[in-house]
Amino acid sequence: MSTAFIIGNGPTRLNVNLHDLVGKGKIYGCNALYRDFDKFDYLVVIDEQFKKLIEMGGKEGFVENTKLILPPDEECVEETTGRRSNAGMNAMREAIRHGATKLFCLGFDFVLVDEEKNTDNIYKGSDGYGEETHATYEDSKHRVNYLNWFMKNNPDVRFTFVIPEQTQLFNIGLDVDNCFGMSMNNFNKHYGEQVVVEETKEAS
Repeated sequence: MSTAFIIGNGPTRLNVNLHDLVGKGKIYGCNALYRDFDKFDYLVVIDEQFKKLIEMGGKEGFVENTKLILPPDEECVEETTGRRSNAGMNAMREAIRHGATKLFCLGFDFVLVDEEKNTDNIYKGSDGYGEETHATYEDSKHRVNYLNWFMKNNPDVRFTFVIPEQTQLFNIGLDVDNCFGMSMNNFNKHYGEQVVVEETKEAS
């Protein structure tokens, strides 16, 4: 299986040292990740404000064109609802397009049931993350529904969500065989290994 790490910007991913993932699979970052980590293989950007910030460079940093993926507008919406997608889902799509069959998803906090945590973002309040961009609890529920549809339509891909211990999740992956959960502790011990330790079918 070809491994990819999909790095969302939910605060839970701060429990993982992203530098430890370098060389253990392709790393796909989202939107503002370049501000504090530049060892990604690809950066997926779907929001216009980030496209402009990246073009400006300067204090925002520089992203090589060979690493930058700007999906076309028609791929930045959910096929099921027509709602705006999110960069994490687009990063999954790009990884699969590049041949990845095993995705480790970090910082996808919209799958958490907690109403405060599932709408939080590491870069909240910074440039490009003003109040008008904040997701709502209803947004998270729509994202989970789309995620379920997306996994069902990619049955040959293994989706593993790396989550904190004792975390309650939305009902993700209940009708598919390719969705798994893995604790942060186990991921930090075994990231990048060919045999994933203590993955569990998610059914919470």
